Order: sequence, then C-alpha cells, then structure tokens
Amino acid sequence: MLIHGIQVNGCLRSELNALLIFKASLIDQHNRLSSWSENSKDCCQWEGVHCNSNNTGHVIRLDLSGLYLQGNLTQSLLNLTHLQYLDLSNNCFNNNPIPKFIGSLNHLVYLNLSFSCSTGVIPHELSNLSRVEFLDLSEHNETMVDDAAWLSHLSSLRYLTMNGVTFTGVTNIMQSLNNLPHLEEVYLRQCSIESLPQSIPDLNFTSLTIMDIGENNLHNTSIPDWLFRIPNLVVLQMDSSGFTGTIPSSVGNATKLELLDLYWNMQMSGDIPRELGNLCKMQQLYVGAYTFSGQRLVDFEDAFSGCIKNSLSVLSFFLGWMIGILPDWLGDLRNLTNLVLSGNQFSGSIPESLGRLSRLKFLDLSNNDLSGTIPVSIGRLSRLQFLDLSNNDLNGIIPVSIGRLSSLQTLILEHNQLNGVIPESLGQLSKLETLDLFGNNFNFSIITEAHFANLTSLKDLTLWETYLVLNISSNWLPGFKAKSIDLTSCKVGPKFPAWLENQVNLSTLMMSSAGIKDSMPDWFWNITYTMTLLDLTYNEITGILPTHLKFQPQLQSVTLLLGFNLFEGSVPNFPANLAALDLTDNSLSGTIPSNLGDMMNSSQLSLLSFSSNNLEGGIPNSLCNFINLAILDLSKNHLTGEIPDCWNNSQILGYLNLANNMLEGGLPVSIGSLRPLRVLDLNNNSLHGEFPSFLKNCTSLITIDLGHNKFTGKIPTWVNQVMISLMILNLGSNDFSGDLPLLSNLTLLHFLDLSHNSFTGTLPKSYGNFSNMVNVTENDGASFFKFNQGRMLYIHLKVSVQTKGGNFLFGNLLSFLRLMDLSANHLSGQIPEEIPHLLALQSLDLSGNHLTGQIPADIGLMHSLESLDLSRNDLTGPIPTSLSTLDSLGHLNLSYNNLSGDIPFVDHLTTFNDPSIYVGNLNLCGSPLKINCTSNVVNRNEDEEEDEGGDDGMLWIYIGLVSGFLVGFWTVFGIILFNKMWRYAYFRFVDYLFDKVYVMVAVAISKFRRNLVKMKFRLMGALLATNN
Repeated sequence: MLIHGIQVNGCLRSELNALLIFKASLIDQHNRLSSWSENSKDCCQWEGVHCNSNNTGHVIRLDLSGLYLQGNLTQSLLNLTHLQYLDLSNNCFNNNPIPKFIGSLNHLVYLNLSFSCSTGVIPHELSNLSRVEFLDLSEHNETMVDDAAWLSHLSSLRYLTMNGVTFTGVTNIMQSLNNLPHLEEVYLRQCSIESLPQSIPDLNFTSLTIMDIGENNLHNTSIPDWLFRIPNLVVLQMDSSGFTGTIPSSVGNATKLELLDLYWNMQMSGDIPRELGNLCKMQQLYVGAYTFSGQRLVDFEDAFSGCIKNSLSVLSFFLGWMIGILPDWLGDLRNLTNLVLSGNQFSGSIPESLGRLSRLKFLDLSNNDLSGTIPVSIGRLSRLQFLDLSNNDLNGIIPVSIGRLSSLQTLILEHNQLNGVIPESLGQLSKLETLDLFGNNFNFSIITEAHFANLTSLKDLTLWETYLVLNISSNWLPGFKAKSIDLTSCKVGPKFPAWLENQVNLSTLMMSSAGIKDSMPDWFWNITYTMTLLDLTYNEITGILPTHLKFQPQLQSVTLLLGFNLFEGSVPNFPANLAALDLTDNSLSGTIPSNLGDMMNSSQLSLLSFSSNNLEGGIPNSLCNFINLAILDLSKNHLTGEIPDCWNNSQILGYLNLANNMLEGGLPVSIGSLRPLRVLDLNNNSLHGEFPSFLKNCTSLITIDLGHNKFTGKIPTWVNQVMISLMILNLGSNDFSGDLPLLSNLTLLHFLDLSHNSFTGTLPKSYGNFSNMVNVTENDGASFFKFNQGRMLYIHLKVSVQTKGGNFLFGNLLSFLRLMDLSANHLSGQIPEEIPHLLALQSLDLSGNHLTGQIPADIGLMHSLESLDLSRNDLTGPIPTSLSTLDSLGHLNLSYNNLSGDIPFVDHLTTFNDPSIYVGNLNLCGSPLKINCTSNVVNRNEDEEEDEGGDDGMLWIYIGLVSGFLVGFWTVFGIILFNKMWRYAYFRFVDYLFDKVYVMVAVAISKFRRNLVKMKFRLMGALLATNN
C-alpha cells in the first residue's frame, strides 16, 4: 500500500519511527516492548499499539498501562497526529512533571497519566484538549494544581479523576467544573481541598451523576445546599472530609440520590433530618465514625419511616459511638441486604424483628454492649452470608436455628459470654468458610465429628480459648481442607490429632495449651510445608526434631513456635524464611550451630528463643547477622565463654536475655550500639567488670538485670541522668561499692534491687520519691512484645525475687510488683522519713545493714506493703503502733535490733504470732514474746522453777538477814563493846553466818553463769538459722 509515496505494511513509517524514538527514551527492564523493533515493519501489531480500521495506517490508540516502564516522555508522540487514546498509567517516568506537549495532542479523547510518578504543577496547556472526554491524572500527592481555571476549557469532558492531586489553597475548583455541561463523573478524593463555595448562583451540573470529594480537609465547612440541588446526582461521597454542622434538610431535594456517604466526619452532629425519608431511590447510606456520638438510633425513626425504608439496601452506622437499644423499626427495612451497626455502644438485646429482614446478606453488630441471648429468629435469614456478633456481652447457648442459615459463609461470635453445648446443627452449614468462636467459655463442652459433618467449605476454624473438648476418633477424615485452624486452649489431647494428616493446605495451625501428651507423628512434618504460622507451645509433645525443617521457599515469612514441650535432639537446620523461632523450655542439647546466622535470611528473623534447654558451648558470632532481630533469648542453658562483641549491625534488637548461663568475661562494648534495647537481662552468670559505661547510649532501656554476677566498682552518676526510662533495676548479689546511687530522676522505677553488695553511707532521702512506687499505675516494664502473624507474641522477663521470706520467680506479674531491696550492705544512718511515702510499695527489705534510729512512726501509710524486713540492724525505740494497720502485710521481720517497749500486738499484727519475728530485741515485751511488760518477770517453765526457784529464794532471805544485821549493828555495838561474854558469842555467830551466805552466793553465781552460756548458744543457733 502506498501512502504519500511510502510503502508500509499496516502503519505509517513516520509514526513507526516516532514510536521507536519514544521507546529509545524509555527503560524497559521487563522487556515488555520487545515487539517494538525495526525488524517488525507493522507497528500496528506492537504491544499496546492500535491503528484505525480504515487502512490509513494511523496510530489512534497507545495503551502502555502497567508495563513498569521508566525513563522520559519525548515529543516524538506529537508525530502520532491522529492519536485519540493515550494510557501511560502505572509506570514511573523519572518523577518528572507532566510534559506540556501533551496539551498539543488535540485529537485525544482519552488521557490517563495516573500513577506515573509525575510531580510538580500540572501544566495549564492541558486546557487545549477540547476533545478529551476522559481525563485521569491521579497521583500520590506528588502533583498539584495552582489554579483550576484551565479545567473549565475542557468542554467535552465527561469523566474527571484527579484523586491524590493537591489542590491546597485553590478556591475555584467547583466554579470551574460548573462550566462543563457534559461532566458526568468527578473524583477528587484525597486532594487536600480546603473549602467549598456555600452557593453557586448558576448551577450547571446538569449531567453530573457521581461526585466524590471524600478524604479532604474541609474543616470548619458545612455541607452546602447546592450539592443536593444537582438534579441528576446519583452518588455523593463526602466521607472523611472534616465537615461540620448537621445534615441539611435540603438533602430531601436529591430525589435521584442512590448513595450517600458521610462516614468519618467527626465534627458533625445533630439529628438525621426527616426529609431523608423522602429519598425513594436511596439504596446505600453510610454514616458513623463519631458523626452521631452519644445519640440514640431509636430517635431517628422519622428519618427512616418514609419511602426510603422500601428502597434502602445498605445501612451503615459503623463506629458511630451511638447509645441506647436497637430499635424494632430496623425490621421494617425489608430490602436491606447489608446492615452494619458495629463499633457503637448499643445495649440491650438483639431485637427479634431483625428476623424479618429476609433479603439480608450481611449483618455486623460487633463491638457493642449487646446482652441477652442470640435470638432464634436469626435462623430465618436464609440469604445471610456474613454474621458478626463479636465483642459483645451475649450469653446463653448458640441457637440451633443458626444451622438453618444455608447461605452462611462467615460466622464470627468471638469475645462474648456464650456457653453451654455447641449445637450439632452448625455442622449443616455446607457453605461456611469461617467459623470463629474465640473467647467464649463453653466450659469443656464436647465437639464431635457431627459438628463438622457437612462443613465441606470450611477454610478458617478459630476455637481459641473456648475450652472445648474435641472428642474425635483417630480414623475420622474431615470433609474440608482448611487454611487456618486455631485450637488454642481447647482439649485436643492427650493423643496427637490424627485427623490433621489430610490438612495439606494449612497456612496457620495453632494448638497451644491443647493438652497433647504424645509423640510427634512422622507425617506431621509433611503438612507443615505450606504453613506460615505453627504454634504448638505449652504441650508435652515428645520426639526429636527433624534435621531439616522445610517450608515453601516462596513463603514471605514463617513463624515457628514450639516452646514448652519435650522435644529432644540437637538444634536442627532451619529454613531461610523464618521470621520467628521459639524453642523455649524443651530438652534440646548440643551447641547452637555456628552458622545459624548464615543459614537463615539475615534480614528476616525477628524473634529467636532457645531459652530453658540444655545447650552448651559458646554464643556464635553469626547471631549478630540478624540485623532485624528484635528478641533474642538464650537464657537458662549451659552456655559458656564470653558474650560476642559484634552487635553493631543489630538495628532493632530490643530484648536481650542471656541470664542463667555460665558466661564469663566483661560485657562487650558493641552492646552500647543497641540504641533500641529495652530489656537487658544477664542475671546469674560469672560476668565481671565495672558498671558498663557504654550503656549510656542505650537510653530506651526499661529493664537492666545484672544480678548474681561479679561486677564491682561504683554506680556512675550518669545513670540518674540518662536512664530515665528505667522501670526495673536489679544489681543484687554483686560487689558494687561506694554510696548508693542517686536515682531521683528515674521516676518510672518500680523494682529496685541493690542487695548483697558493699554499698556504704546513708539511705538517700530521694529513695522515698519514686513516683511509680508512690502511685499505683500499670506499666509494661516486664514485657516485650512483637506483633506477628495476627497475634501478639509476648516475651516476659523473669526475675528471681527475694521477698516475703522466700525466693520467688516473677514473670508475667513483674510489671505489677513494686519492690525495694537494699539488704546485706553496709548502710548506716536512719531510715529517711520519706520512705513511708512509697504508698504503692509492696516489698521493702533493708535487713543486714547498720541502720540506726527509730522505725518511722508513719510507716502505717504504706498500705500496699506485703513484705517488710528490717532485721539485723541497730534500730532502737518502740515499734510504731501504725504498723498494726498494714492489712496487706504477709511477712514481717524485725529481729536482731535494739527495739524496746511494748509490741503493739493488735489488729493485723495479731496474725504474726511467731516470736522469731522479734527475737534479738532484749528490751521488747508483750505478745507473742513470753516477757510480761507489767512485772518484767520471765515466765520460765516448771522444770526451771523447781530446779532454781528454791535456791534463789533462800539467797534473797540470807541477804535480807545480813541487811538487817547491818542496820541493827550499831544498836547493839555498844553493849557488845563493853560485855566480853556477849562479844565472844556474837562474833562466833557472825563467822557462822558469813560462811553460810558465802556458800549460797557462790552456788547462785555458778548457776547464773551456766544459764548465760546456754542463752549464748541459743542466740548463735538462731542467728545461723536466720542467715541460712
């Protein structure tokens, strides 16, 4: 064929060359334009190129959408002089502005440049496209309009989409569009539009049917009346735009309106006008998201009593925070197919009238305060496909009538108070794909094969924390192939469920705390290949883990949770795509593979726990390769050697637990590079050195546990300046020295253990001002979590705590414990008067120091105190009476001080009747001691009275005689002095009396010394027992 003297096969040579020049400016990484070649003479056959059908050879359509092209747009496209259709959307042209030459393609009827990485101001030259009917310039807020006037020249425009184009500061948008008489659809979502005109004098939107101005910034703007005077308007979307005021009564003028979306306009208020009920064609109404917060749906009856009740098919008050009961008139909306009332505060029961909504397909009443039972009438909704009643207070049994919902695909009843027997009729829902009963307590109701009889479409089964008992025979073969099964806290065992063998499509299997006490069957590891989440924690599953655990390499990430079982063997080889690995509390032995950090994707793994096994050897350096590791727990093993110094590249490590091993050496300096670190637990090793100075960089730390090591030196003053996020500080059982550190800025501190060190000096007054020990506030000081695969994975710090006279392991409850332990140091001085201000403190141990002075009189203010130990100090004075008012006190030790006076054995102190609590205070008296405060006489036992009482009595008699003799001596001395016979007789009597008294006194002194030795041995025995 000859055209202008040029022979071509299909397309013109000039246009073929223009396309080749255009291609040369592009980057085609995926070779999508491979057909564009000089060797192919007919460009009409090229990818995305279309020529007219009248054999003129002109290119009229160029569609390159979604080819992932990059590069620049060249003016060679101007040679396509008959081009009517140009679609370059969903490519990325070097983040350049839209070329001005596009405005010269004056034959264009269709132009789509959306999401092509354009930037800058949209050129006004596009106003020359007078023939364009479809224009889409949508972007991700990278392009902008500085003046909308150019839009008014697009006289043929019918469809305009500019979602994501920024119109900040532009005020003439609607006025410009009002000049386009053929305009049918307008989409201006997420355009940062800040205002709308409250009136348009000459309204010209005669063809407009769809207006979408949702997700804009129309704050302090009320809905203008003219929107409802657009005569042919069918769809009006104004959601999430910040409108204020009320829905105007003029809404009744929009008689052709079928969809109205006012969702998430939080500043709107007032009633729904009754004129809404006159919209006889209204099919979909979306309101909510605080729009009617605090109002009652029952009061809106007038708005739904007109002809709207016969046309409305979708009604949504989602997240409206409305109150009151669900009105019966909802049952009059007979054409409803979708009813969404979730996210409110509706109370009362579900009305039986909902059973009249025979066309209903979607019913969502979740996240309210509904109570009572599920109405039997629900079973009449034969077309219902989706039913969500979750997160309410519904009680009673699941009605048998639910088994009649033959079209039901999704049933969500989680987090209610449902109980009783699960009806077998559930097993008849052959189209059911999702069954979720999570968080109801069915009190060990039994599930059998009958409950799954016809659930052939089941894909997601969630029975988490329903405490159901699965009584299923070992040879049962399910009729479904599920993708997700969650039986957490159900009674599945003791045998491992054999029916899982045919569930070969599983992506999620969770059977934590399922009572399984069986060996792992060999076939199980064949069905794990497709899984992204496997949770078998807290069972007693035995067996040896396979040498190689295999999962689909295409899977983006895999979470493997096998902790708290009885698995044996060595650490296996894991797949590269593991995102979380938990083997806590098993019986694994051997060493951690030195190449563990090399065999897995270094950027994938976020959780790794081998805690509480029997692993030996060192910590491999390759663990530092996991740059996105957030949680590392190797505690409670037999690991030796030094902590590797290679943590510089660990970008997000927040939890590091190496406690209860046999690690030696100092702390590596690279730990100081872990700026996101929140929990550092190195308790019970043989680490040494001074308090690490590099921790100054770890300002996010909430827990530091260096207890039971060999650290020495003073605590640096910068701890008080830098570690202001600390909640738990355990430095006990080391050899730190110097004065107690000032910690006045650590206001969040609620657990402080500095016991069994060599601290000296006095107890700082600021220790009575820790606000988290003064006020009871919940915090997460003991927990570290990561969101993974739809479930929160909690890693709880466990700390061995000396309190209440014993040693206890605190885990989950550690964040609620308020403790101060300064025992077994060399502290002196008085107990500061500020200490009783720690009203939330539960355990206070100041024993084994050299504290003097009196116990603070207002110690009775510490009503949260459960354990108090002030023993083995030099405290003096009386025991404060206020101590008897501490009703929470469960452990008390005041022994071996110099306390004196009457024990206030009243009120709560009467429960402490063990004399050892007060032993070693020689001047204390009263119950429960055997020392009577009124006569100060020792109540000895009867044997001692018989053995010693008579001799002691005679001793005092003879002493009395001697005293009498001395008193009367001078009375008779004169007579004796002058009478010789009387004088001889008298002195013979005195010699006899002296000998008798001497013997009695010597015997008494001997017995006193013997009793003193006995008392000394008793005291030594009691002291040894206390120390042990």
